[in-house]
Amino acid sequence: MTKKILYALLATVISVGLWLYVVTVVNPEWEETFYNIPVVLENEKIMVDRGFMLAQGEAPKVTLRLSGSRTDMMKLNSSNITLIADLSRIYSAGEQTIAYSIIYPADVPSNAFEIVSQTPKQITLSIAQWKSKEVDVEIKHTGKLPEQYIAFKDEAVQEYNKITITGPATIVDQIKIAKVNVDLTNRIDTINQKFSYTLCDRYGNPVDATQIKTNVQEIQYTMKIQRWKDIELRLDVINGGGLKKEDCTIDISAPSIRVSGNDQALAELQFLLLDTINLGELMADFSNSYVITLPEGLTNLTEQNTITVTVDIPELPMREFVVSDILSTNVPDDMKVDIITKEKTITVRGPEELLNAMTAEDVFIEIDFTNAEIGTNPYKATVYVRDLMKDMVGVVGSYDIWVTVEKVADNAAAG
Repeated sequence: MTKKILYALLATVISVGLWLYVVTVVNPEWEETFYNIPVVLENEKIMVDRGFMLAQGEAPKVTLRLSGSRTDMMKLNSSNITLIADLSRIYSAGEQTIAYSIIYPADVPSNAFEIVSQTPKQITLSIAQWKSKEVDVEIKHTGKLPEQYIAFKDEAVQEYNKITITGPATIVDQIKIAKVNVDLTNRIDTINQKFSYTLCDRYGNPVDATQIKTNVQEIQYTMKIQRWKDIELRLDVINGGGLKKEDCTIDISAPSIRVSGNDQALAELQFLLLDTINLGELMADFSNSYVITLPEGLTNLTEQNTITVTVDIPELPMREFVVSDILSTNVPDDMKVDIITKEKTITVRGPEELLNAMTAEDVFIEIDFTNAEIGTNPYKATVYVRDLMKDMVGVVGSYDIWVTVEKVADNAAAG
C-alpha cells in the first residue's frame, strides 16, 4: 500500500516537472490582452498657458495585446501598465492626435515584451481655446408669499454679485448670467441660506456648463420676510366749549398706515393715537403735524412718517364773563388755602340767544387741591356752566388761578 502512494506522488512530481519544462523551455512565449488602460495626460499646464484646454471630461483608454515570456507576463495587469501622453506637443485647438508611450513596472525589463496590437495606436483629444470672465449673479424670485406677508427685496443681501467662469471660449461666450431661483411659495420667515445657481445665456436659458469651472459653488442669500397689517390712525376728540365732535370737520392726511413686524408686535398694536384734542380749548380752527413713532420691531411700509391733522370748527359767537365764584375742593386737613386770584375773565361759546341770556352767575370755577403743595403757585381751574345750559354752551380755553397754600399748625388742625 505504501509503495502505491509513493508511486502516485512520484508520478505527480514528474507531471509538474514536464509541464514546467514545456512552459519555460519548449514554449517560453506568451500573449495576453490588457483592456481599458487609461492614458495619463502630462504637462497640461503648459498647454493651458498657451490658451488651450481639454474639451473632454474622461481620459482616453487603450487596449494592449503583448507577447513575452510567461514569467514576465504574469507580473502585468491593466493597473500597473502606465500610458503617458505629452500635452506640451499641442499648439492649436480642434481635434488633435498624439502618440503615447508605454511604461512597464520597474521589476520588468523595458524590452521584455513585444506589442502585438494596440487600440488605438494614437489617442485623439478634443482641444478648445479657453477663456475666463466674470458674470453677474441674478436673483430670480418665483412663487407667491402667503397673504399679508411681504419680502424686503430691496434690503436683501447676497454673498456674491459676480462669479468667475472658466472654460471653452465658445461656451463661455454664451454665458451671460448666473441665475439663482428663490422660491417664495409659503415662505413666512426670513430667508438665510445658500443657493445653487444656473449658468444662462442672455435670454435666461440654461447653457450646458459641464466643461465650465467656477470660483463659487453656492451663493449665500439673506432676505427679510414679515407679516404686514394696516393700522388705524386715531384722533381722540373731547367735546367742549359748546362744540361736539360731530359739529366739526376732522381730517387726517392718512387714516391708516401699513406696518410689518413679528406677529407679537403686530398683535399688540391695534391703532395709533395721534393726539387728544379738547374742543373746549380751541379758539379757532386747528392744524398740526405729527411724526409717526412705532414700537420697536415694527417697520412703517408706507414710509409716510409725518401725518397732518386739521379740525375745522363751526363759527359760533363767544362772550366773556368776569367770574368771581371760585370754589375749593379736596383741601388736605393739615393745609389751608388763600385764593389770590379773586376773579377771572372766562370765555364762553354757544348760540347767540343763549349767550345773551347768560350772566356771570351762570359760570363758576372749581380748584382741586388733592395734590396741593406748600407755597404760592398757579393751579389749573375747572370752569363749569350751570346745568341748564351746559349741553348748548361751553367754556373755551384753559385757566389758572394763583393760590397760596400754607401748613396748618398742629393744634389748629387738632381742634
